[in-house]
Amino acid sequence: MAINSTQGFKFKLVASGSYGNQQLDLFEDEEIRLSDNITGLFDIGVLPSDFTRQMTLPGSKTNNKFFEFVYDISVENPYLFSTNTKVSAYFDFDGIYLASGYIQLNKVNVLSNKFIESYDVTVYGTLSSLGRDINRNFLTDLSTLSQYNHTSSYNNITASWGGNLFNGDIVYPLADYGSGYQFTSGQYELFGMDDTNGALTIQNFKPAIRIKPVLDAIFTEAGYTYSSSFMSQSFLDDVYMICNNQLKYPVYAGYDLETYGKIKVGAISGSGMTDITLASGSFTTLPWFNVLSDPQRFYNNGSYEVEKRTNLTGVLNININVSCSVNNMPGTLSANGTWQMRLLETGSSTPYSTRAIQSYIFYFDQLQQSRGSFGINQTFELATEFKFDDVPTGSYYFQIRQSPNNAPPTVQPLVTLDPGGTTKSFIQIKEVNQAADGKIMDIPYNMPFGTVGIKQIDFIVGLQKKFNLVIYPNKNKLNEFIIETFNDWYKTGEIKDFNRYINLDKTIEVIPANNLAVNKLNFGDTLDTDYVSQQFAKAANREYGKQYYVDTENFFSQGEFNVKTTFASDPLLRIAGTGQSGSIAGLNTPVTQYDAGSQHFTGETYAGAACGSPFEFVMYTADGLITQGQIAYFDPYGNSPITGYRYFTYGGGNEVYDINRLTGEIGYGTGFFC
Repeated sequence: MAINSTQGFKFKLVASGSYGNQQLDLFEDEEIRLSDNITGLFDIGVLPSDFTRQMTLPGSKTNNKFFEFVYDISVENPYLFSTNTKVSAYFDFDGIYLASGYIQLNKVNVLSNKFIESYDVTVYGTLSSLGRDINRNFLTDLSTLSQYNHTSSYNNITASWGGNLFNGDIVYPLADYGSGYQFTSGQYELFGMDDTNGALTIQNFKPAIRIKPVLDAIFTEAGYTYSSSFMSQSFLDDVYMICNNQLKYPVYAGYDLETYGKIKVGAISGSGMTDITLASGSFTTLPWFNVLSDPQRFYNNGSYEVEKRTNLTGVLNININVSCSVNNMPGTLSANGTWQMRLLETGSSTPYSTRAIQSYIFYFDQLQQSRGSFGINQTFELATEFKFDDVPTGSYYFQIRQSPNNAPPTVQPLVTLDPGGTTKSFIQIKEVNQAADGKIMDIPYNMPFGTVGIKQIDFIVGLQKKFNLVIYPNKNKLNEFIIETFNDWYKTGEIKDFNRYINLDKTIEVIPANNLAVNKLNFGDTLDTDYVSQQFAKAANREYGKQYYVDTENFFSQGEFNVKTTFASDPLLRIAGTGQSGSIAGLNTPVTQYDAGSQHFTGETYAGAACGSPFEFVMYTADGLITQGQIAYFDPYGNSPITGYRYFTYGGGNEVYDINRLTGEIGYGTGFFC
């Protein structure tokens, strides 16, 4: 609408000055056009929103007094004034309160270098002012969210699943941020996320924060408040934003988990690192100095540095030539046969985390059974995932060991690592599993950032579009806004008669509202790149959260309108049993398994082979006893089940027991006594 002073009605501009609210003088021919179109309430990201007007005010006594006091204008030099000062103001038209906002002085016009002729000002609506204030700040600038900082620990993550971390304001969802999580597959290697070897650890979980605390922080830090019955609805308790600041892992000050402890090393041809004989029954240190990748320098002089007690997961790839008889291949399911790897502490020569390489053992066992009466002289390239458990702080060499089906005096196989000077073998540490345990999770530091930063205004715009909200100033309370859905806002409107303000001498254009209607409305979010969202999109052929509306009633509706938010909606998912066993070095790690004695194990099909087996180590169970149905573990935390064996016994006249070679589940006594 156009409001003209020539129509006989008084237009007022009132600003907050030295003596309270002051009405400023206007030029007689000043024409103010105020548009309060409702579309301006839906997107404060489009500046100016609600209204922004350029005005020229006369250099009257009233105005001079106001501007001299508020903007500190010098009488001697009126060109100098406080350019960043904004003063609250509102528009009044014939007693009708139209809109509130702020005045900002842009320029002072001086006549004959003596007198102030006029002032050029900009009048911003309150919503415009809010938009300008938060358009410069990012979500990572919300320092008041530091009240949600906490220790990264198993206890806090699992507590969040029951709403017990900051009353549910923080939750840790299961989401794939680029690691490519998979469930256990295959018979022999158990490294899926549903298995202890591949279970997720603390660093694999990023926090998510409810949207209301984020909105509260934006308004508070900008110096505003808001009231909203919509934001108090219970369903919003389940609407979270993932604190996904960077790539795979959370962000911690002073640490880059994307490369922390990650190395890849191999051999250099012609340097004594190839054509290495792996002697049967003995551990061989991998003599590799070709650093293929080590961003943070964890590998030095052939040894790997561990800075805190942790598990390590990685990949071992070996290129070997094997020459042997058919009945004495390296690493088979026999009392003597095995493939193993371990860490050897460089100072004390103490071995740690000796692990059977099950895929190698089963491969050669099946190869031996398939060869009949023929031996082999063949080159193999074998890769396997591995996990070193509970490794203390220190410096370590990587070692590997093969042992054939039969011990000497049977002729032993000749196993050569990287034969003929080839350099295909390597070992890779892919993750230091407990790198994040015990560190402080800084929520503002982990707020979403994207590539160049996500502005606070973009967050509010996303909320507006997502929930069809309007944001408008509270006319009864300074610096407060009201946030409601469009329907609720529309219902509370008042009917005003503006007929007397309309200039009937001018052409009036009337457009029926139904001619502006679109035929198809599409409501949706931005498709995220996380694993769960991608799988949903493939299965449902649409983004998660996308909805459609087609107008079948209005014959004149046409076209399509897309309402797309700045958010990416994700279906939150937690798979039972994951996350718990993957963390052994967190704060106050609970012991769940107890010492059941030192036992002898065998992979032979004959139970009596366990009695004299050289494979002896401490077994841990849930009750510290040999109880049928329990899982036998290498460790007291229940991380590493004892697999790859068929029978075990304490020896010395004791009974031999079955054990499931794939799961480590203890079976019944065999009735055979040593």
